[in-house]
Amino acid sequence: MESAAAYKSTRTLWWLYAVAAFSLLTTLHLPYVGEEAVYTITSLEMWVNREFFLTTLYGTGYPRPPFLNWLIVPLANLLGWEHVLQASRLVTAAATVATGLVLAWLTAHLTRNRALAAFAALVFLSGDALFYRGWLAYADSLFTLCVFTAIACAWVAAERNRTWLVWIGMVALTCGFLTKVQTAYIFYGVAFMVLLYRRDYRRVLLHPGSIAAHLAGIAAFVLWNLYAARGAHSTGAVTDIVLKIQTAGVAAYLNQLWTFPLETFLRFLPASALAAYFWYRGRNASPEARTIITQDAFPLALLAWMTALNFLPYWWGPQSHIRYIMPLYPLITLIIAYVIWQSGQKRVRIATGWLIVAIALKYVLGLWAFPAYQEKFRGNYAATAADILEKTRGFPLYVTDVSATGLSVAANIDTLLYPGKPIQWPPGVWDNGFVLSYTANPELGQVSQRYRLGGNELYLLCRGAACGRFTIYPSPNH
Repeated sequence: MESAAAYKSTRTLWWLYAVAAFSLLTTLHLPYVGEEAVYTITSLEMWVNREFFLTTLYGTGYPRPPFLNWLIVPLANLLGWEHVLQASRLVTAAATVATGLVLAWLTAHLTRNRALAAFAALVFLSGDALFYRGWLAYADSLFTLCVFTAIACAWVAAERNRTWLVWIGMVALTCGFLTKVQTAYIFYGVAFMVLLYRRDYRRVLLHPGSIAAHLAGIAAFVLWNLYAARGAHSTGAVTDIVLKIQTAGVAAYLNQLWTFPLETFLRFLPASALAAYFWYRGRNASPEARTIITQDAFPLALLAWMTALNFLPYWWGPQSHIRYIMPLYPLITLIIAYVIWQSGQKRVRIATGWLIVAIALKYVLGLWAFPAYQEKFRGNYAATAADILEKTRGFPLYVTDVSATGLSVAANIDTLLYPGKPIQWPPGVWDNGFVLSYTANPELGQVSQRYRLGGNELYLLCRGAACGRFTIYPSPNH
């Protein structure tokens, strides 16, 4: 297939992708952001306790599978546990870069156009994946890689008559479930059903080898829940969904209908705006002005249906978060890239220029703006952790704060205590010691110290002889 971007070689596009990928490292040494500490704490507890199947947070069960922890633990041992946050972000960044490569692989097989494949990868690494989600140490990027790889393997298997790829897809899908939640199977299942719509795909997707691969994937899910996790992860996602539905009012549903599509559009800037603009301006363009791929040569209908059907539950569901649809990011990216690519060489050149601007902006933000913002508005979690350990030395220290601030301080405390035992949730009965709390809870203890971190407060409460070290502050409720 002829390249529509004669002015840009495939090699140049891949060089730009490499520069964008390298920018993910600029945020490697930022302090904790949001709830990143969840996976650093659970990973450290996994290693210290030598429990590699059931994850714990503050010593209590945490209802998420451990695949991300399995990747973090060896890397943290290699770098040193004081760098566990960097290890977590490296896993996330690697997963993000790999997702772009899988997208390019899928695009190349669907279109036989290597330049478009490179362009699609570059578009993927230009919006939310570049600026935020692609380096943040949450499970979502790895979840996205696994789920999208499963979808891509099924699609390429059907397109190229390679049943063995379905087996690789099932391994990836199982890893997706073991990364986060059972919704991995829903994303994949919807995409698989859409692929079955094409008659020529059914010969591969319904082949005995493909059926055997899917049965093996189901067996892996059942065996994991029965024997490895012992049911610990089987109801977590369902419980979360039910709670969100029960606590949502009519206003939340109505608000979701217009804000969620808008946020999705904004997450893919600048490419989404360029695609919308080029599509609007090119509606009446002559066939000569549109080059590259014809409608028949690009599976736009299949792509749109599998994206839309997977998107609808999160669009209509209350209290959805944009990160919940990250497995759809590569599919949305491919639609955007196709629209831009179809608009002609000149507009592809303009779009590439804007993507270069986005990459340059990421370097500015990563090297200067993000660190300055964290220092000014978030507080110093590491210094707070060191101060707490110094002031509580010799007494038991517990934690009940599961807010982002509490988790971030607790994670820093854990790395300072390592190779000792991480701080835990307080036992049912304790008479002497300290506890970190989100509120000044008199049932937990007396307020001995307050720490202001950004817009939040962290309370150090005490009981028994531990209170003798401090001037006890009155409860703000009295």
